[in-house]
Amino acid sequence: MLNMYVSAQQLIESPRDMPPHVVVLGAGASLAAFPDGDAAGLRLPIMENMVDVVGLRPLIDEAGISMEHQQNFEEIYSQLASEPRYARTAQLIERRTHEYFSSLTIPDRATIYDRLLISLRPTDAVFTFNWDPFLFDAYQRNHGIVPLPEIFFLHGNVRIGACGNHDKWGARGLRCPECGQPFTDVPLLYPIRQKDYSNNRYIRSDWESAKILLRDAFTLTIFGYGAPDSDVDAVNLLRQAWLSESARELEHIEIIDTASQSELHARWSKFTPSYHYHVKTTFNQSRIARWPRRTCESLFYPMTQGLPCDEFPLPTTDNITELQQFAADIVRHEAA
Repeated sequence: MLNMYVSAQQLIESPRDMPPHVVVLGAGASLAAFPDGDAAGLRLPIMENMVDVVGLRPLIDEAGISMEHQQNFEEIYSQLASEPRYARTAQLIERRTHEYFSSLTIPDRATIYDRLLISLRPTDAVFTFNWDPFLFDAYQRNHGIVPLPEIFFLHGNVRIGACGNHDKWGARGLRCPECGQPFTDVPLLYPIRQKDYSNNRYIRSDWESAKILLRDAFTLTIFGYGAPDSDVDAVNLLRQAWLSESARELEHIEIIDTASQSELHARWSKFTPSYHYHVKTTFNQSRIARWPRRTCESLFYPMTQGLPCDEFPLPTTDNITELQQFAADIVRHEAA
């Protein structure tokens, strides 16, 4: 009798050569991963509370900017950055913001970012708009344990540096393996409405990679990214890349977000010509957590053969070694 489903064992032991699974992260992903703050309890800011969390209010008050009707950091910073008389204040805000995010440290326990990274394969990719160091730090401690996806920082990041002459990057303080010059800091792209995605070599390269990988992707996960007004150009670039090959009438988009269905539909329906997308409110409900390292196969079989796939979800343990061992047992069946 023919099986009417694909078992977890079959999925694990017989991985297919699949197109990429691309994940886009926003501030909501970091908030979901670190609801109680970093290892020391420092709060993770978002645009709506960044002024107070990062301690920027005295600088804004000193500049004489009224916050009576505006608390959103991106709007306040845009006002400062657009007027030469506030140049010094804008620079101080940039410095203090960089210092705050640089001070954040990842907890020792397994986090959502650890779970995300070990659940994707090297052909997959994670793009983040976040300045916080947690994705990079999670990558560092899982690297070499199991093969990981590529990671890209579309708005820069406090942990990384890059070579100005070669397409090489890594942790701040390291040197380019080609020319031996120290990496320079990758600038953070602050929330002004006209961001420059071409001026910095590293950021330009990341956006080119985003276009290619989104064009070729089999499925797309959008995790906690709110597509704010200050990122209109970024959202348009992502959309054009995702839809570049076709209308994607069978596109597969999964959104992990706690916003209302109506809000998410208004935000993301332009990415889905057939309105074919699924919304989950937590990472554990996502395909990434339910079919780790086999996310695309879990869609391929129902799409092409009408066969549902048994789940084999990530363990709920906070022990990072146990989580890594779970992933390593799956990796044994993947080609080198």
